[in-house]
Amino acid sequence: MKQRSSVRTGAARTRLPRWRLALILLSLLGFTVFFCPVFGGILNPVNLGAMAGFLVLAAVFFRWPGFLRLLRRLWSRRWSRLLLLCSGAGLLALVLLVLVLCVLVLSRLRAQPPKPCPTVIVLGCQVKGSLPSQLLRYRIQAAADYLAANPGTVAILSGGQGSRENISEAACMYRELTALGVDPARLYREEEASSTLENLRFSLVLMEREGLRGPVALISNDVHMYRAERMAADLGLEAWGLAAPTSWYSRPTYVLREALALVKYLLLD
Repeated sequence: MKQRSSVRTGAARTRLPRWRLALILLSLLGFTVFFCPVFGGILNPVNLGAMAGFLVLAAVFFRWPGFLRLLRRLWSRRWSRLLLLCSGAGLLALVLLVLVLCVLVLSRLRAQPPKPCPTVIVLGCQVKGSLPSQLLRYRIQAAADYLAANPGTVAILSGGQGSRENISEAACMYRELTALGVDPARLYREEEASSTLENLRFSLVLMEREGLRGPVALISNDVHMYRAERMAADLGLEAWGLAAPTSWYSRPTYVLREALALVKYLLLD
């Protein structure tokens, strides 16, 4: 009887409480969400960091009593207590800021111009060798559809050539759009930009040089829309977003990436 009782007691001790099990499963779900883009060839510091963060959370909830003991030991010392307070406050502020920025990014997923625009700017995106990436294909198709629906509209294709690209992003877009039946006379190439801000700045210079009129429709993927519109407004460009799709499995990664890019833009650019 005593042996059976001790076995039952040991089993009860090793059984995880439901709330901890639920949080572990949620953490593993978060890991899976950011791991899925890997199957589409998307592996960057954002989803790597998110995966690592969710694995750490799962480990913390799994070893929760030991984690609490560690916190109590640190809290008992003056300097480590100060470090805990500062790091905790900083982490909380960062999480809240990123959450707010994620909401702003999500608010422009369905951006559409309220009226036809005489000029569109197609923002560049990665070219794989000489072929457009999936995100760039979405932008190209959105541009082709808009140009077909608005025969008087012209397009600026903006994007330079990266170190792993055989041709410039603008040249890739030009080739694909003309293959879709767009008149080459309606397409202007800007082949120097290497960032969203440069896309907009250099396109403004091209508009002035060629006498192109605004307002402008900015074509990019939906998760990129808020930042692109914000930058255009800061440059004094009257522009409305025209959102192209993003693959469903990569959207969480790109939403988080855009939120962090907004932090960088607001603080440094």
